[in-house]
Amino acid sequence: MDGSTIIEEFYRAHAEAVFAFLVSLSRDRILAEDLMQETFIKATRSLGGYRGGNPRSWLFAIARSVFIDDTRRHRPVPVADIDEGRAMETDVPEADLIERILGRLPERQRTALLLCDRAGLTYAEVADVVGCTPAAAKVLIHRARVAFRSYYTESGA
Repeated sequence: MDGSTIIEEFYRAHAEAVFAFLVSLSRDRILAEDLMQETFIKATRSLGGYRGGNPRSWLFAIARSVFIDDTRRHRPVPVADIDEGRAMETDVPEADLIERILGRLPERQRTALLLCDRAGLTYAEVADVVGCTPAAAKVLIHRARVAFRSYYTESGA
C-alpha cells in the first residue's frame, strides 16, 4: 500500500468526525469545510510529529488550532458573538437552540464539551486537545455542562 492510499484511508476514517467538530465550533458548514481541508493538510505535513495514541484526538487538536488561528485572523469579535445569520441552518428548533446555547459557552468549555459528548473522547484525550491535565478537563467539562444547563433552563425549554 502506497503513502497516498494510507492518507486517503485515514481521511475517510476521520473526516466526518472532524467536519462535525468544526461545524460545531464555527457554526458555519462552508467555513468548516475549508477548515477541515486545512486540518488534514497540516496533519499530513506533521505526521512525523505524531506521538501515537488516539489519531482522532490528535486531529481534533489540529482542527481546534486551525479554528482558533482562523478566528484570530479573520474575526476580531469573540466566536460566541458571530452573527447568527451565519449559523448552521437547521429545521429542528431544538437543535438550533442547542447550537445557540453552545455558542454562548466560552470557546474552551465548548470545545471540551463537544469533544467529550459528541466525539466520545475520554477526559485524557480531551486534555490533550485543549492543553490541560485530565483532571482539569473533567472540571472544564463539568463547568460547561452546568453553564449549558443554566442557559437551557433560562431559554424556557
